[in-house]
Amino acid sequence: MPDDLSRLSVIATYLQLELNRVHRRIVEVEQQEAARKASVRAVPPPDWTVQLNVGADPRPVAVHHGECTKGQPRVRPITRRDAIEALAAGVEACGLCRPDRELRID
Repeated sequence: MPDDLSRLSVIATYLQLELNRVHRRIVEVEQQEAARKASVRAVPPPDWTVQLNVGADPRPVAVHHGECTKGQPRVRPITRRDAIEALAAGVEACGLCRPDRELRID
């Protein structure tokens, strides 16, 4: 570091300008990130899912309401009709979210 005041002042001015530049860039990146997040819409959960068993032959083992997390990650989205058909075919209804109640399957 130089010992004289004028050169130290020049260095301080330069560093302040660089710091201001960094702060402006931070604001730009924050705005870009906010715009990116706003443009990515959250995908709503499916209305119904079917849980598949573990193994080489993935068969349905339970029907869940779309927001139920009990069968994660082995669930696949299905339609209301598929859910009704699966329950009618003997696939278990999740004991936690009870899709059979909402689908009115006894």
